[in-house]
Amino acid sequence: MSDSLLISDSDVPEIREAVTLLDGWRVDARPIVELSAALAEPGVRAVLLTTADPSLLRSGIEQAHARGVPVLVGCADEAARRRAVELNAEEWFHLPATAEEIAARTWSAVARGAMLSAEAMQRVDRVEYEHMLHDSLTGLPTLPVAIERSRQIFKERGELVVLYFNFVRYSKVEEIYGWEKLDAVLETTASAVKAFLDDDEMGESRVMVSFTNDDDFIFFHVPQSGVAAATEGEITEMVARLQTSVGATIEAAHGEDIAALFDIYVGRAHLYYNPKIRLERLIYRGIREAQNSSRSVEERERARRVNDLKTALRDRAVYVDYHPIVVASTREIFGYEALARGVARTLRSPEVMFDVAAEADLIWELSRLCRARALEGMAQRLEPGQLLFLNVDPHDFADPAFTEQEVTEPSRVVIEITERTAIKDYPKFRERLKAFREMGYRFAVDDAGSGYAGLGSIANLEPDFIKLDISLINAIDTNFIKQNLVQTMVKFANDHGAMVIAEGVERAEEFAMVQELGVHLVQGFYLHRPQSASSPIKHEQPQLTMKP
Repeated sequence: MSDSLLISDSDVPEIREAVTLLDGWRVDARPIVELSAALAEPGVRAVLLTTADPSLLRSGIEQAHARGVPVLVGCADEAARRRAVELNAEEWFHLPATAEEIAARTWSAVARGAMLSAEAMQRVDRVEYEHMLHDSLTGLPTLPVAIERSRQIFKERGELVVLYFNFVRYSKVEEIYGWEKLDAVLETTASAVKAFLDDDEMGESRVMVSFTNDDDFIFFHVPQSGVAAATEGEITEMVARLQTSVGATIEAAHGEDIAALFDIYVGRAHLYYNPKIRLERLIYRGIREAQNSSRSVEERERARRVNDLKTALRDRAVYVDYHPIVVASTREIFGYEALARGVARTLRSPEVMFDVAAEADLIWELSRLCRARALEGMAQRLEPGQLLFLNVDPHDFADPAFTEQEVTEPSRVVIEITERTAIKDYPKFRERLKAFREMGYRFAVDDAGSGYAGLGSIANLEPDFIKLDISLINAIDTNFIKQNLVQTMVKFANDHGAMVIAEGVERAEEFAMVQELGVHLVQGFYLHRPQSASSPIKHEQPQLTMKP
């Protein structure tokens, strides 16, 4: 038996050929779930992982490193490469790769993993130290570095203004699109903020991330000699310009939906140098003061949003974007999802708008307005035979004003159950749906695969349509686990007379994969952009003959 073993989660010819180039090696191809047992085999020298699933990759690397075994990662794209680096894999390479490159990378991973000398430990310490100096995600200096850079000029000038930038809605980006998307948005944000501040007239300044890989920034403003520190009004004006500038950059890079979630709350603390107080402690206290101040601003902004919502409800200031849903095999328009947005900029994002409504106990009032606006545009926006997908939260079914009589053509309406709140009593809820079904309404479970919308909802609600969450569709062409999950869902739908809708298809490769997996309907920017109710619709696709 050879004394060198390579464990791989993929069994492809290139890997087996690479092992033949490694004299005295053999390969053992196993799924990651069996990695623990495989690592117990004698002679394990390296682990090669090609999974696109972040959780499985993290688990595999952690198990291998716990045994002192180096890891190399085959990366399908730039996001996968970034993930491999973040998880401290010894080596990585782009897929597809030749046997020669895989063999060379394997040797390199083994060499890196074998560095156990004091010199190697010093290298590790240096790398860790470098990571302490700059945030690996944004490239901005970390807090200790920024404090040290500002130390002398703070002493000389005698005062320092600390601004805390609280990007309050960025958690929504991560919840909806996943952590990789938020990482990309943060990179864009950091670059745009830095570019803005470099051109601004705030004088001697420093900007950094508050904590490594966090989504809030801190800005140090040290006034120039002979120039007064920026006033509250000047900072407010600067922040307004910053929001406009950075918001435009984010919209250009990531689209309107994500730009609508970009909002800055800024807190301020004015510090004066005191030689009796340790400078670091003085600055950290100032940061806490600015952070608390930003929360006060957030509370004021929340109150303003509630007022904006009440005004919108009074003036019916909500418009509807109609998102086309197409047949995967023909690209014909099957129907439209009605997505309501506030006219006011502060309420442009539906997630923000409904969050504000929940805080103000105005969910029913907002839901009524959104449904009414969607139905008003139905005659003008939809051709005969096309369906309108209408978002309804389970909480809305308790609204006395929401009844099965609300729609004049219920057979053309699909009620999407959007589970912002959990369904607690399924038997009672099903009885409520029964009256709607008898009138001809159909139902869809929205965002299947995330939040509450799991298999339990699908089994209990018996939907006509199953809408797969964007997190399942994103990069599905490189993720075998996602492919298996979607394939299973399609089989389930076919067996029970339902149809699967893939949401968030943005790339040709994703569209080709969901087609191959048998997904019935597709929704996403790759095929169609949403069409606002404020502009006339153009039906360029032939009319679809609906199934009975």
